[in-house]
Formats: sequence, C-alpha cells, structure tokens
Amino acid sequence: MKFNWTSDEATTYPINIDSFLNAIKCSWVKRYLDNTNTSKWKLFYQKILKKYGDSLIFECNISNTILHEIANENIFLSDVLSAWSDVTHNLETQTSSKTILWNNKDITSNNKTFFYKDWFERSIKYVDQLYDYRIKDFYSFDNICYIYGTSSNHFLKYYTLIKSIPIHIKSEINTNNTPCTQATFV
Repeated sequence: MKFNWTSDEATTYPINIDSFLNAIKCSWVKRYLDNTNTSKWKLFYQKILKKYGDSLIFECNISNTILHEIANENIFLSDVLSAWSDVTHNLETQTSSKTILWNNKDITSNNKTFFYKDWFERSIKYVDQLYDYRIKDFYSFDNICYIYGTSSNHFLKYYTLIKSIPIHIKSEINTNNTPCTQATFV
C-alpha cells in the first residue's frame, strides 16, 4: 500500500512520534490486564509486579525512577511502565480523597514509596480509608486494626505511613466531606 500525501496533507495531519510510541507501549497494559490472557510473558511480569500490587501499579502515581527500579533492568517493562505513567499523568483528574496510598511518589519515607501487601489484601487502597471524617483526622492505630483486621504488631508501619502523607493531601481530605469508601467504625 502506497500513500501519496501532498505537503499540505502532511502538515494537516502531523504525527507525534512520541505519542504514537507511547500508545503502542500502553497497548501492552491492556493485554496484561486481560484476565483471559495466560501467556508466559504475562506470568513472567506478574511475578515481578506482584510485590508492588500487580495490576495496582497501573493506577498509582509513580515516579519514573521508581518505575525503573521495579523493572530492574528489564528495558521492555521499564518502557511500558514509563509510557503508561506519562499517558495517565496527563489524564489525571482525581481528587486527593481518591489518592492511592501505595507506590505513590507523593507519599514517601526516606525517598521510598509504601506498599503494605497485607494492608492491600485487606482492601486498604486509598488515603481516605484511613481518615475519620467525623473527627477530621486519621483513625488511630487501634481503630485501623479493628476496622480492617490488621495486625496489632505494626504500629510503626502505621505511624510511618500516616506521617508520610503530605500536608496538601491531608488538607484536601479535611475539606472533602464525602468519603470514597464504605468502611465505617462500629
């Protein structure tokens, strides 16, 4: 197939090569998220991504530095994750109440993001799930243990996470009166 474009047509339809390449790389995310896909390549990448929440990684506000660390010298995975981050960063319209706790470049301690697998498996995903709207402050550690059934041995994990949430996220949650979760302290 041959295309005979005039110079006028070429300027009418400019091709952004970076966007085109990012779109191709992002198409692999769709293949990865397809639950019917049991290809060996997917199983290989699942093993790598499992310790970061598996498909959760595609929802997180993650820095390119951390993405490269996750990919651990796997150039293909690094390229796909970077492209996905670039594309979704441009589309981001979420409020802070929907801010994901895990792998979030804005919530760090010693320049490292958080991912508590045991908390994630108990459906703790968003910042506002740790927030008590009645008293306009974060739940106490004992309340978190009670509500989500987390281990009472992990006070330091809780304290480090809560103290690492930046003030701008905390203040936006304070002004938001609508919790995004149904978890309620009884």
